[in-house]
Amino acid sequence: MNTGSVILGNHGFFFRDGGSFTVPSAGTAGRAAKPGAADTGWIDLGIVSELNVQHDRESREVYAPTPGVLRLYDVIETKRMLSLTMTCMELSPLGFELIFGTLALTSASSQYNPLEGTTKKGWLKVQQYDQNDAIINTLDVYVQVKVTGEINFGENIVTIPIEAVVLHSTLNTGTLAS
Repeated sequence: MNTGSVILGNHGFFFRDGGSFTVPSAGTAGRAAKPGAADTGWIDLGIVSELNVQHDRESREVYAPTPGVLRLYDVIETKRMLSLTMTCMELSPLGFELIFGTLALTSASSQYNPLEGTTKKGWLKVQQYDQNDAIINTLDVYVQVKVTGEINFGENIVTIPIEAVVLHSTLNTGTLAS
């Protein structure tokens, strides 16, 4: 990857925890099992107008006598957290599911029960392209997703603010284009 100014277009895809996949081989999605990029079970998040990444950490300071006064000697990180917030500008069955807290919905769904669903976990794939349509970054992370703000159904385009908190998985990975 070359250093330079870029404007990134963001694309997001979600694969439900517990969903069956066939690529790279048959399996069930979960923290220890990630579907392949070509699997048909990925749900397109539609237009992602904005994506923000926040890296939080908690640390402890270690002081040591040098020789008599305690001076900062080291800083040890004890907690790390990565979260992504995005604004989706298309309303999909997954959008309704997150907004109303329903069980899993599909394009064939016609009825749902608000607040019957559980915490939504799964795999999030983010693909970022530069202003020349060249892929810059691909991120695959196991996440818990939720809607983080008020949804306005009115005269403007419905936007859905989604937060994805990255959960630990040894399969979490990112790839920068060369």
